[in-house]
Amino acid sequence: MNKTVNRELTIVMYHYVRPLAQSRYPLIKGLDMHDFKAQITHIKKQYHPVTMEEVMHAIKSGDPLPPRAILLTFDDGYLDHYLNVFPVLHEHGMQGSFFAPVAPVRDRKLLDVNRIHFILAASNDPSRLRQDIDDQVRSNQNEYNLQTPEAYWGKYAQASRFDSAETIYIKRMLQVALPEQLRNLLAQELFAKYVARDEAEFSADLYMNVDQLKMMQRCGMHIGSHGTSHCFMNAVDRDRQLAEVDESLDFLREVGSPVDQGWVMCYPYGAWNESLLEILRGRGCSAGVTIEVGIANLDKHDKFLLPRKDTNDLPKSNILV
Repeated sequence: MNKTVNRELTIVMYHYVRPLAQSRYPLIKGLDMHDFKAQITHIKKQYHPVTMEEVMHAIKSGDPLPPRAILLTFDDGYLDHYLNVFPVLHEHGMQGSFFAPVAPVRDRKLLDVNRIHFILAASNDPSRLRQDIDDQVRSNQNEYNLQTPEAYWGKYAQASRFDSAETIYIKRMLQVALPEQLRNLLAQELFAKYVARDEAEFSADLYMNVDQLKMMQRCGMHIGSHGTSHCFMNAVDRDRQLAEVDESLDFLREVGSPVDQGWVMCYPYGAWNESLLEILRGRGCSAGVTIEVGIANLDKHDKFLLPRKDTNDLPKSNILV
């Protein structure tokens, strides 16, 4: 009788992991530490945790994975990951794969995505933020040849699994809808208004530093590529894509990641295109993880387009184990 060969892999995506109620921004959309520890207990009882190295080997060799294989991934290089996640994983003998953009970790630059997260968390009033944005659209309409706020609302106000239509509208207006110069100025203005005036100081408290990433790598964690600036990689030209990839690879070598033995790309915002995939192939990339929701199958999915589950798709503190 033939045994079933498992090639399925549950990849879980995490971002903020912190004691939310005790934090300065309890409304940030993250996972509470109590829930994270409960998930780790659940995972160890119900799944077989694997390392990224085991996954890369399985992709290359065609070998099976253990039944109910699971891989934990952590995006964006937050200090949360060093202070809160790393000790728990180390205690349980588990590996996490950490994808840190270069700019915030090395250069202490605040990412646009995080600027928007904390504007939303600090204001706690999407309607007010929407009004701020719409007022700027109206006042800059002629200079930037903008559409009306109503037109933008019709295009971008589409609720997601975790965000209301109004929240998605705010995110998209500050991420992609408005011209880059205007949206950067507007995001900085809103950040200063609702969150903090010193972005450099805020960044130092939000992201890991190089030495912390080196420590995690030495202790068996996997460090992968998340580009340099956390841009939409499908919205920039090939030269910018090359620069983003090559600078991130240099950074991975700096922190001790053995990229010559294989490396993994995590797409900022889940954004990719064929130009980027061609670059990844040329740079010896082993795999890529997306934000498409699903369980990866190493036989059926393109190795550069592996889907992931969100941490919210796993049980939390009310787990029955």
